Amino acid sequence: MHGLEIKKVETKKDRLQFIKMPWPIYKDDPHWVPPIIADQKEFLDPKRGVFFEHGEAELYLALREGKPVGRISAHINHLHEEIYHDGKGFFGFFECENNQETANLLFETAEKYLKSKGKTHVEGPMSFGIYDEIGLLVDGFDTDPYVLNTHNPPYYQNLVENAGYTKSIDWYAYRGATNQKVDERLYRLRDRVMQLPGLTIRKIDPKKSYERDVNIVKHIFRTAWNKNWGHVPLTDSEFNRIAKELTHLVVPDLSFIAEINGNPIGFALSIYDANVAVKKINGRLFPFGFIKLLMNIKKTDRFRHILMGVLEEYRLRGIEIAFYVNIAEQAYKLGFKEVEMSLIVENNEAMNKSLSHLPVEIYKTYRIYRKDI
Repeated sequence: MHGLEIKKVETKKDRLQFIKMPWPIYKDDPHWVPPIIADQKEFLDPKRGVFFEHGEAELYLALREGKPVGRISAHINHLHEEIYHDGKGFFGFFECENNQETANLLFETAEKYLKSKGKTHVEGPMSFGIYDEIGLLVDGFDTDPYVLNTHNPPYYQNLVENAGYTKSIDWYAYRGATNQKVDERLYRLRDRVMQLPGLTIRKIDPKKSYERDVNIVKHIFRTAWNKNWGHVPLTDSEFNRIAKELTHLVVPDLSFIAEINGNPIGFALSIYDANVAVKKINGRLFPFGFIKLLMNIKKTDRFRHILMGVLEEYRLRGIEIAFYVNIAEQAYKLGFKEVEMSLIVENNEAMNKSLSHLPVEIYKTYRIYRKDI
């Protein structure tokens, strides 16, 4: 195979090589945002990464004459198994030179491992779970990704599909300018919703009520999302990791909790697009990257509306619309110019329909693939 070989990642040095492997792939891509190396080191470390509390994984590097030219993970999520019993394994962290031979060897290696563990089919990319970075970008390559979303070269789609993978499901990212006028009917609907007996909508305040609001979001998220495609409830460790990451990114004036008679029934969470700042430090927090990150993180005029959940018994009452209108109303006042609403799975008809009434459009599509093995 022209000097091509697979190397299993086993040591700290191997993991660092795995993490840094993508840099040459994207050296001429103006839209790539490098991952933060320190975060990746912890996330991929079996002794520290939260995924490994309920999952197992092997990481592989493809080397051509000793030089890294591709990478992939093969992993098993035991919590997914407990819920679905579907024989599904996963691949993730896929990066590769534009060479089908290299891609095929990576996939064959990952599939062999998963098959040895009794899996009958494989799905991905998921790195590692459904609420981590997911999907292969198949449309929308001409703009930077928002924070916690991925970016990849267009040729990846051919590499994956030529290796025998077919579409499982798509996820959409919506984008809109904050100065676009929201339909007046939605304002009237919001005002009617606010007359529901006992309903209040308050801002999330990560400084004054952090622990209380984190627990509220955790409870609603676990219950309101349980019918979403591929949903696997986050463990406390996973949720706390995400909460820790997002605390410094939350835009309080664009994040809300809805309560009826003081009981939380829904939330909406918006975060600064930290990618604008992360891009400037090229993945390195030290020695001065952390300072640059903190200085620039709130200077962005872009934000991502990343999560929304309403308890099932309170849906179809317009509470989601009230959230949207409040966000649109405040974002323009705060000086934001652009919003991304993501990721929305294609079969979430209610959410996609509600977004069709807003001045946003789908501008990126991320695809999950599957293959029988």
